[in-house]
Amino acid sequence: MTWRLPAFAISAITLGVIDMTATTQMNATSALAASPISGAAPLEVTFTGMGPGMPEGVVVLDFGDGRTDDTISPIRGFQRTHVYRAAGSYTAVLKSGAYGGQRPAVLGEIGRVTIIVD
Repeated sequence: MTWRLPAFAISAITLGVIDMTATTQMNATSALAASPISGAAPLEVTFTGMGPGMPEGVVVLDFGDGRTDDTISPIRGFQRTHVYRAAGSYTAVLKSGAYGGQRPAVLGEIGRVTIIVD
């Protein structure tokens, strides 16, 4: 997307035209990895991944057990550790979307991994 803005006039001097180009990763893919993905409770799992690259974005990691982490940067890689205390199958989902301003952000799934706790 390219915008052409009129230049500002200072006294009788015209500064010209300013060209600005903006790029956005609209369909960015982000890998979500976990290690280990199975084991006995309590199981400590380390999640790693990458945000979608949108500076004004929101990223949430839903651990699948009722806990979430919304402190993930949308423009950097991350590493988080989470402990699963009860046996079961859990699907951790990484979600992302544009910042909603005064409206809630609409988040889409960008990665998932299943954790099995014995």
